[in-house]
Amino acid sequence: MADTSHGGLSPVLSDLDMLVDDLGAARARAASAFAVEMHFFAGVAALVRRREHERAQQADTGAVVSASQLAMREIYAEIAAALRLSEYQVASRVNQAHVLMTRFTETMYEVSDGNVSPQHATTIADVGGVIDDPDIRAEYERYAIDLAAELTPAQLKDALGVLVDRLDPDGTQARIKEAVQRRSVRKRSVEPGVGQLIITGPTAHIEGTYNRLTDIATELHTQNQKDTAAAAEATEAAVAAGATEVDAVNSEAGDDADAATPFVPDERTRAQIMADVALDLMLTNVPDAHGTTTEHRDALGAIQATVHLTIPASTLAGTTTGGAQIPGAGLVDDDTARHLAGGSDDWYRIFTDPATGTPVTVDKRRPCTAMRRLLQARDETCRFPGCRRPARKCDIDHTTAHADGGPTALCNLACLCERHHTVKHHTDWTVQQLPGGILHFTSPTRRGYRTRPPAAVRFTPDRPPDRPPGRPGRDSEAPIGHTTLAPDGPVPF
Repeated sequence: MADTSHGGLSPVLSDLDMLVDDLGAARARAASAFAVEMHFFAGVAALVRRREHERAQQADTGAVVSASQLAMREIYAEIAAALRLSEYQVASRVNQAHVLMTRFTETMYEVSDGNVSPQHATTIADVGGVIDDPDIRAEYERYAIDLAAELTPAQLKDALGVLVDRLDPDGTQARIKEAVQRRSVRKRSVEPGVGQLIITGPTAHIEGTYNRLTDIATELHTQNQKDTAAAAEATEAAVAAGATEVDAVNSEAGDDADAATPFVPDERTRAQIMADVALDLMLTNVPDAHGTTTEHRDALGAIQATVHLTIPASTLAGTTTGGAQIPGAGLVDDDTARHLAGGSDDWYRIFTDPATGTPVTVDKRRPCTAMRRLLQARDETCRFPGCRRPARKCDIDHTTAHADGGPTALCNLACLCERHHTVKHHTDWTVQQLPGGILHFTSPTRRGYRTRPPAAVRFTPDRPPDRPPGRPGRDSEAPIGHTTLAPDGPVPF
């Protein structure tokens, strides 16, 4: 019988429980050290200014000359040599420290206490640093700290982008248009024989291009597998009938003179096919180097780009600003969103809960699997903690198994990728679905993790977080990182 003396856990899970605690403590110490380092880097700018004055006095001219940046170069070189960093890295850290210590002080308090990781803190600063209004920035920071307690840095970045759009819609539209102006194409060498072409462009165009390449590559890869399987079957049958393997393969051609060449399977991976098709399209305008028949090649060329766009009805009508986004890809400017919506004959409406923003029903013009559409719109990605696999590539999972009486209803369904679907069913991980599409996962060591539908991330200015003034956790007894997210209530935005 297994030893269950440690809280009812098996010996391995008991060790895992202690290991997770130790890792958490180590990360808290690392976060505290990062805060101290940022404090020191934040003082470098003042040191540079003092050195400029000191150099001026030593030159006996009385004039402070900073245009040559000699004091900065001198000090940066000293720090870089001592820390074995490049001077560029030192400059980057000085800038980062200035933003964190002067514009996001509450975040740095949390980092110092080990409640927010350095990666989460820099994400909060990077995304929210564009907000100039100090009041709006402070409101943004309060929500961001709460979200950092639940999301990975990558997930946090996506959620904060939506938050900034809600808080500062006009500024976001201007920044999107400025970013599009910086579109470009660059190339670089990766390794001998391989280069990289980097296209930076509008989100909608990049998403559509990627989706078209994915569709073409998937079609080719599927057809290649079918052709290979059919050839293997025919060869096996012919060999069983007494023919040699070479004759069996050549007999696939029949009387067609063009088919006299033995069948050679296309063993490219889907990723390799995507790369080949992308280059083929740019070089020749059609994917004519792919496919096994003329008809198949024509069909590949007819595949069009697709873009899945979410836009508030009020923005579509022009009465509000912002909110348009491509799930999993990012925000889109309003003009582009309206143009895409106006040119599409295949779109559907999503009705959301006015308090939480969670989709509750879907209305599509053409016949479809409405429930799948609804869940993909609600979840956007796999709902397992930290996973970002797009919902359209996930399984629809019954939280309570259908065999156990679980209903096929929104309150019992969620998107899980194949990997985490397997983890949920075949390991000690369990999940419970709460109101509003919130999933509560329990790990083998009995720790709890909650994930919220990304589509429910929405700012409601008439429901500010109930956080007392001052530093959370220090001026109040409210738990840090959980003061605005009630367990069963709506998210704050």
